[in-house]
Amino acid sequence: MGSNNRHLSTKPFRILIADDDAEDIEFARTSFEENNLPVEVNDVEDGQLLMDHLRKKAKEQNLQALPQLIIMDINMPRKDGFEALKEIKEDNDFCRIPVVVLSTSSSSKDIEKAYELGANCYVTKPKTATDWARTMGDLGRFWIQCATWSI
Repeated sequence: MGSNNRHLSTKPFRILIADDDAEDIEFARTSFEENNLPVEVNDVEDGQLLMDHLRKKAKEQNLQALPQLIIMDINMPRKDGFEALKEIKEDNDFCRIPVVVLSTSSSSKDIEKAYELGANCYVTKPKTATDWARTMGDLGRFWIQCATWSI
């Protein structure tokens, strides 16, 4: 089992955001910057593009280039977050990548389903820029500095 220790690394922590709302992606990206978190953020606009991105990295045998954290919405076109989450957690190359579901839904049914499918965390999308900065800062610090896991 590997240790995270990302806060000791000089390389940025790799985050992949899957969300069809460009404004929410920008809120997240800006929030990481405002919190001075050493991250490299890539984004895709739906679950199909998310899976394509992961498979491309795996096919290139570049597993070190896989994201260290996936943040995804559940309501996306083509392939929704639940479908993508299920595929990620069933794939031996991707199943250990932590997945945070970030959704406007606070429905207990959606939250329960996300955890049943293997989400590591479920966060309701913040409503204001201040809340975005606080939430993404807390989330980033947790996964970069506190959590220990192995990909």
